[in-house]
Amino acid sequence: MTTRKLLLNNLLDIGGVATLTNLYSPKAHSYKGSLLFVRKLFKDYIAEGLIERIDPIGKPMNKAREVFYCLTKKGAHYIGRSDEYRYKKNQKSPNNVMHESMKFDVALSFLRNFPGKKFTFRYDSSFYGVRPDILIRIEAIDPKEVTKFLLVEIERKKTVDRVFNEKIKRYEHMFKQIILNKSHNIDQFTVLFVYTDIWFDVFLRPQQYLEENVAGHIEQVNSLVKNLISKYCKHLPESRYRFASFHNFHRLHEAVWYTPGGNRIQLQM
Repeated sequence: MTTRKLLLNNLLDIGGVATLTNLYSPKAHSYKGSLLFVRKLFKDYIAEGLIERIDPIGKPMNKAREVFYCLTKKGAHYIGRSDEYRYKKNQKSPNNVMHESMKFDVALSFLRNFPGKKFTFRYDSSFYGVRPDILIRIEAIDPKEVTKFLLVEIERKKTVDRVFNEKIKRYEHMFKQIILNKSHNIDQFTVLFVYTDIWFDVFLRPQQYLEENVAGHIEQVNSLVKNLISKYCKHLPESRYRFASFHNFHRLHEAVWYTPGGNRIQLQM
């Protein structure tokens, strides 16, 4: 598949909406270089009617970061997936731009870093009142295997205790309801918490992470994730939860995940 079609396929796979920054080139050596090729592609896509710009609410400070684009019906037809097209040209609130961008960074990372897996992404799922930011369905390759689900929570909060009190407690209640009602096989579910604090610039790309002020902040976030686990989560079922720092979004296939016991591991899917 050509890069030109691959990017459109990825766009459709993650929900049909993304920014230029979401679709950066991971192998580029500089931040400017990471957006150079995607800018050119988007210019061509727009001219050919394959994608459309979603008009933002208000005036964005940085268009590459904050303006979303959506695949068109013509674009879906171009990649041979017309039957999967859904209208997505809904305006994004400026208050949710960071969270939305983080969601698509994580979803795209799964596509790019686990090429042997077949994923389906949903952003509107609910289980006993718990609504994960992303529900990732992992199709079983072997008929003897069960389908697995990743329930992803994108957490950008000032303090880690809020993650536990506002989210993890609700997940534990959800699992109790599942067991009580025998509605799902809980062994199929893994909950992923992807955390950063409210001061970290989530629009930064990995090419910028070595800058001195960014590197120092990254260490602070890493410490907060460890604190979340050691103070609040060490009693949780070991197989049920995984925790990672958001700045590792580009390498989710590596050993960047922590178990409730504090062990650093790769995802087993």
